[in-house]
Amino acid sequence: MDDRLKNLKKAMDRTAFSSTKFTEQHKENIQRQLNADELKKVILSLLFEAKSGIEITQLLHVRGIQDVINNEGMIYSILHEQESNGFLFANWEEGVKRYELTKTGKKQLQQDGHVKLTLKERLLGVRMHAE
Repeated sequence: MDDRLKNLKKAMDRTAFSSTKFTEQHKENIQRQLNADELKKVILSLLFEAKSGIEITQLLHVRGIQDVINNEGMIYSILHEQESNGFLFANWEEGVKRYELTKTGKKQLQQDGHVKLTLKERLLGVRMHAE
């Protein structure tokens, strides 16, 4: 079976992938998409209690997440996308928009295995520490 797979790879290289060129721009775009997915997970894990976009940005900066430095708009794009998907709800308090996970968002995080909650956290509905 090993030889068949090697032969298939060789055939694919000669036919399907022979004209495909991955430029540095392609590689950067793919990397950005992968980083955006990871950033979504981190942002959502911060929202077991309501936070403003500024608070989220500060927490990400403190954690040293490089993708958001000089690109805070990415955070708001993710927040709005997740709000549209029903994972977050937002409300205005004293002129500040605050975001928090919905029940659906909490379930999704737990199902995906991105966030493991302790019993205390599940009872309180609050994320007590960051992973």
